[in-house]
Amino acid sequence: MKKLVLLAVTLVLILSQGLTQVSAEALSDIQNHWAKKQITVLVDQGVISGFEDGTFRPNADVTRGQFAAFLVRALDLPPGDSAFNDVPESSKLYPDVSAAKKAGLLLGTVDGYGLVNEPVTRANVAVMIDRALQLKGNFPEKANLTFTDQGSIPAYARESIERMVNYGVVLGTSDNRIDHSSPASRAESAVFVYRMLVLLGEIIDDNPNPPTDPPAPIKEPGKSVNLSSSEIQIPLGDGNKVRVRMNTAGVPLHYNRSDVFTHIKSKDYNYYYHMGNSSKPLGTMRVTLRRVDNGDTFVFTKFEHNGDNTYSASIILPFDEASSYKVQRYDAYGKVVHEHNDTYGIDPSTHPIGILNVANGSQTRANVMMSKNYTSIKREKAYPNSQKSVVREFLDEYESYKIYQDTTSKAISMQLNMKVTGKAISESWVLLSNQKLFEDQSYIDYWFKRSIDEYHTINKWLTADGVYTKLPWSVEPGYKMAFGRNLGYIQGGIYLRAYNGSNERYFYNLVMNSIADLDVFTNGAIRNGDVPVFKTEYTSTWLKKAYGTTAPYIDTRHNENTALFLKGAGEAFNIQQLADANRKYADFLVNQKDIGNIIKITHSSHLIADYYAPGSQTTHVSLNHALGEMRFLIETYQQTKNEKYYRTAREIKTAIEYLYPRWVRDDGDLWYQVNGKLEFNGRDYAWLTLVDLLKSQTLFEEIGQARSSIFDKMITSKTKYLVNTGQPIKSNIIDMLKDQGFGDLVKNYGSVSSASGLEKDELELLAEEELSDQALKLLEKRNLDLLEEESLELEE
Repeated sequence: MKKLVLLAVTLVLILSQGLTQVSAEALSDIQNHWAKKQITVLVDQGVISGFEDGTFRPNADVTRGQFAAFLVRALDLPPGDSAFNDVPESSKLYPDVSAAKKAGLLLGTVDGYGLVNEPVTRANVAVMIDRALQLKGNFPEKANLTFTDQGSIPAYARESIERMVNYGVVLGTSDNRIDHSSPASRAESAVFVYRMLVLLGEIIDDNPNPPTDPPAPIKEPGKSVNLSSSEIQIPLGDGNKVRVRMNTAGVPLHYNRSDVFTHIKSKDYNYYYHMGNSSKPLGTMRVTLRRVDNGDTFVFTKFEHNGDNTYSASIILPFDEASSYKVQRYDAYGKVVHEHNDTYGIDPSTHPIGILNVANGSQTRANVMMSKNYTSIKREKAYPNSQKSVVREFLDEYESYKIYQDTTSKAISMQLNMKVTGKAISESWVLLSNQKLFEDQSYIDYWFKRSIDEYHTINKWLTADGVYTKLPWSVEPGYKMAFGRNLGYIQGGIYLRAYNGSNERYFYNLVMNSIADLDVFTNGAIRNGDVPVFKTEYTSTWLKKAYGTTAPYIDTRHNENTALFLKGAGEAFNIQQLADANRKYADFLVNQKDIGNIIKITHSSHLIADYYAPGSQTTHVSLNHALGEMRFLIETYQQTKNEKYYRTAREIKTAIEYLYPRWVRDDGDLWYQVNGKLEFNGRDYAWLTLVDLLKSQTLFEEIGQARSSIFDKMITSKTKYLVNTGQPIKSNIIDMLKDQGFGDLVKNYGSVSSASGLEKDELELLAEEELSDQALKLLEKRNLDLLEEESLELEE
């Protein structure tokens, strides 16, 4: 927040009104108030103050002059040189009112009066904030008002109210009124100013803007959200609604609160309920409506049950004007084979249920992608350095749904059932569209089949907080069924590639959901165009044991691919906030040399450690990480023409080349990594590093740089190893080899894995082949004595 006001003048004003700079934490009458968060922020920043008796008095009225003062302080407006007839220079309000007058926030009457001692109405608030926002930016969009009292809105305030409703600053009351003539209380005033600052980016809030004034269930005309019932109903805003019902008797849902979180091209409407007795609830239930800008809605439902019993609940989507339905199931395309994997063991999860198509005659009424129900327990491990590692212990994937049809009334409803497990978290999701999610049946066939074949890497357990996928055994806390928010899978490169190849609505929704997930993961940084360097939230026991690294730490390859996904989405959908998504990570790579997070190879070359956390030892460098970083920096240089990126890329390239032929194992395969002692360990990925080498050579040619003869030797050695050992090579990699002159190495080679359907890009190769470092070391445990003990523990 910017500096606020001239402190001396402000202090005089505060003391004259019996106000004091008491910290928000000490205010006695806001601890359980609905606006506590907003009041706390503004009090702590000096915009609004408490009283000398330690109260805030949230229900007290605010005058026009006082509200103008709040805006002046919040926006740090310059002082004025005149006020109004009713505000002499001796008035304690003079400094702020004169500043507000100069800025055009208060215009006054035709005879020169500011009416500063009159209560500020909600209409006054809308007008003043509208003027303040126009000072700071361009906020022209207006909402179509549907309030029951909109006909009486005064002409001077109507356009301001339309704009402020559109931008979520001033909203309707719980009975769908704008209530324009009512005075605004101190609490309401704090909320209005807070929302304005969130909109301007002066405050970053992961849950801004209560959806009504004062907060109550979000409503539409003629519709409501139940306050307390065994079944609650929430309108979706597209003519549909969702009902959530507790099927177990005696366990009602009591409305608690609601809020809104705006993402890029989507918006989350969160509804929070207590489960059971409201005075001593058994747990909580949250329904999140993630409304995508194309009108489709993800409905995420999450129960956190603190009791011992297991209950039953249902998510219900009713459709009128519906004459028929059809369910297209994933399992019609085959069955998931749960094979043991040396990294993560067996992944018991599968895929969503399928698509429900509801029709009215020949017209699509709705498409619903139905998920299964996932139950889990949150597990955490705290460390002495105040950091912690977080995972979910997976309990069950549960499928139960029913479709009901009433031919008389032409109504169809979908009921997705959930197990609300005691001492656990239960989650489900659906994606609802009034249009077809897939226009082309061939893409349904392709995607459903691929989702079965690649069930581990294609997301199915979606939540409003991000996707959860199976983690390696050797994460901490140590659970064989540990799932977590893995950045490699939260980023939606696989969906962006599918959308670019098909233009299907379903893939667009998944791309926007991935962007929203990353926004939630970063508390709104993505939305504000401040793409961070992402950190993991779970610990690798191998990294901890070898280097003392605990969560949260930075994984370079995950960040590379997340940055590439965001940049690619920005280009595909013209999203300005993502235009420079790669710059932050490129700067991070350049800065690693200065902070010492490198392995120095020669006086003019180095490799960047795969992982970074303050206080941790320098980790190893994987060949594929180094190649990816080099290419990422060159591409950033192409975009920005900033020499620092190209210089660092050259130093990495020189380091890789200098270490040849030590990168090559005795059998011709490549080593996976090198450590600070220049010791090589681990068997390389099957294809990923080969693709990195081939793509690097292509990039060199694009920028007019000669091919690396060392890289060609490594490509030759790796390809010969794959052929000699009879390992399958994907068809698109075969094509790359032929295009770059290595066709003789794979001539008539029969062990080829066909790339059917949409071609995969490098992000997808990484996703499907991604083995954690600790797993690769386990595969090579004969070469690493330090893993001997951990390997035995895992085998047990």
